Amino acid sequence: MYSSSSKTEMIFPLWHFDQWRAVDDRVRGGSSVSHLDPVGWKHESSNDVEKGEHAAARFWGNLDIETLGGAGFASQAYRYGPSPLKLPQLSYSGISLHYQSDPQTKYTCSTPTDFTFILKTTPTANIPKHPKTPGPPREAQLTYEATFSLPHSSSISMTEHHEAKFKWKDFKATYRGRHVPEGDEKWVPLDPALIYELSIMCRSDFGKQHGDFGVVITAIEAIKKDKSVELWDRVCGWWNSLSSWISGMFSWKGKSIRLEEVEDEEKRLIV
Repeated sequence: MYSSSSKTEMIFPLWHFDQWRAVDDRVRGGSSVSHLDPVGWKHESSNDVEKGEHAAARFWGNLDIETLGGAGFASQAYRYGPSPLKLPQLSYSGISLHYQSDPQTKYTCSTPTDFTFILKTTPTANIPKHPKTPGPPREAQLTYEATFSLPHSSSISMTEHHEAKFKWKDFKATYRGRHVPEGDEKWVPLDPALIYELSIMCRSDFGKQHGDFGVVITAIEAIKKDKSVELWDRVCGWWNSLSSWISGMFSWKGKSIRLEEVEDEEKRLIV
């Protein structure tokens, strides 16, 4: 990771475009298609164009809903391995995503403008080997998702900068595109210290959007906690652990006392 300020750490760039893979609904017989390409981008505050290895990423493609009867998704995935990306909650509070509209996309009232940022905390073995080739169907896994959007087509600016800040609690557990509430047998809390894959997706949301789409992602950053907050979290963690240990000791002692009482009562009855 590359440090961009005292409060964030850059996850991308460097983008390593050759390591991103298309994971589209074609793996399920659909016809949607996605791409992730390097592009230059203009800063909102100037006419300077950022280029080179720190260039932005253009996520674009076509979202089809006809083939699968209203459903459809197109996404690009980046897999970490064999070790995961580690963003422990004691040190990081979430992820920040910076993005702009895509100059090469013709926005209309029907252009998809809602996108999803996805984290996976379990290893994935069968991502397709070639960026443009859909791989075999992947086993359904619990994912953690947060959404971000471009403004309505009538107000889209080609140079306006947007930022979506996601706290860890903003990521909703999802299975096969549907929300998994806490308490469900499939639900598992997000552990950002074990991020094996992240992806950017454009999905139909069961027929609500379709067609050509595009968005330019200028950066993805991990949000660092202030040192005082991090220290307080550690103190709270230590205190909770100590409280649990003390509670367990009293509980065990109480059980021992009750056991002795039972044994005394048994002896009295025998006599």
